[in-house]
Amino acid sequence: MKLAAVTLSTLLLVSAPCLAQETEDKESFAQSSHFLKQQVRSSNSVGRAIRTVLARYPENTYELVNIALDTYPEKYRQIVSAAVSTQPAYVDDVIKLALEKKLAPATELVTLAINAEPSYAEYATEAACKFSPDQFTEIVRTAVNMEPDSADQIAKTLAKSYPNKTIDVLVTTIQEVPLVGKYVVDALLALFPEDSTESESMIIISVEQLAKHPEAVERLVQLAEQRGINQDLVSASAKRGGLSDVQASVLVGKYYKNQ
Repeated sequence: MKLAAVTLSTLLLVSAPCLAQETEDKESFAQSSHFLKQQVRSSNSVGRAIRTVLARYPENTYELVNIALDTYPEKYRQIVSAAVSTQPAYVDDVIKLALEKKLAPATELVTLAINAEPSYAEYATEAACKFSPDQFTEIVRTAVNMEPDSADQIAKTLAKSYPNKTIDVLVTTIQEVPLVGKYVVDALLALFPEDSTESESMIIISVEQLAKHPEAVERLVQLAEQRGINQDLVSASAKRGGLSDVQASVLVGKYYKNQ
C-alpha cells in the first residue's frame, strides 16, 4: 500500500509540469488564433492578414502559418503564397506544414511557392522533394517548367541533396527545358571530378537527350572529347537520340578530329 502511494505521488509530481505546459501551450495557441482572426476581420483577407502579421512577427512564422492553415484550410493557396512572399526563408516550413495537413499535392505547393517568390525556386523544390519523395520526378518537372531560368540552380541544389538521383534530375530537366540543357549539364558536372564515372555517364546520357538540340549537343560532344570519353560511345548515344549515322558522324568528327 505504501509503495502504491509513493508511486502515485511520483506520477503526480512528474505529470504536473507536463499538464501545466500543455495548458500553457493551449492558451498560447488560443491567443494566437484569436489574434490572427482579428487581423483577418480587419483586413477582410487571409492573405493580407498573413502578410501583415509575418512582416511584424517574422520569428513566429511557423506558429502563425500553422494556426492559419488549421483555421482557414480552404484558404491554403492565399496562406502559402502570402507566407512565402513575405518570409521566403521559411519556405521549407510552409511547404512542410501544408503537406502534413494534406491540403494539396506537392506539385501545387511548389507552383504556389515559386509564383510567390521565384528567386527561392530551388529551395521550394528541395523542400517539396524532401517531404514528398514519392513525387520527386513530378516536383522537378513542375519546378523547372515554372522557372526555366533557374533550372540549372534547381538541378544543382537537388543533386547535392540527393546525389543518387543526379541522373534522374538531369534527364527530367533536359526533357522539360532542353534549351537550358547545356547549362544544367555544366552545373551538375561541376559537382563531380572530371575523370569520374558519374561525369562520363552524365555526358553520355545528355548527348542522347539533347541530340536534336544543336547548340547543347555540340557543347556536350566538346566536353566528351576534352575528358577523353570514347568517341564510339558518344556517337552511339547521339544515334539513340535520333540522329542518323551520317549526322552522328559529322557531329562527332567536328571535335574528335585527331582520332
